[in-house]
Amino acid sequence: MRPKDKGLKLHLGCGDYWFDGYINIDSNVYGGTDMIYDIRQKLPFQNGVVEIIEAHDVFEHFNQGEANNLIAEFKRLLIDDGMLILSMPDMDELVNHYSIDKDKAIQYIYGIVDNPGHKWGYTQDSLKKLFEDKGFKEVNVIKGEVAWRKGEKKLILSCKK
Repeated sequence: MRPKDKGLKLHLGCGDYWFDGYINIDSNVYGGTDMIYDIRQKLPFQNGVVEIIEAHDVFEHFNQGEANNLIAEFKRLLIDDGMLILSMPDMDELVNHYSIDKDKAIQYIYGIVDNPGHKWGYTQDSLKKLFEDKGFKEVNVIKGEVAWRKGEKKLILSCKK
């Protein structure tokens, strides 16, 4: 059993954003990539060795089946009370924005990049329910933005195994 605060830290779908102290993983080589890996596959780490998993603007790129598999993988990897932090587009905000700027709303709903584009959308309530139903604790979903993507309205989920 790993001592508290001695687990690995994973940044999944890192793209160009490198997080200090984390293993930064993406399926392609970007500025922030330490490790190239398709996270739809079982990650090459032992059970219960990860202290924190962060994935920003990643989860919406998976269909519901893939998302459920990824959630199971999060649970397998995290230590007890390990932290999961995700951010993703806020579907409610995007739908509301459609009446203001249709083209931009469509672009954000379907994804700006084409690898592989957005496959599912989440609301504050649907995201919270999904992770509560999967047995995560202290599930909190707020509306906000991440520091490196200013001006983009996001859902930010934090919870513990």
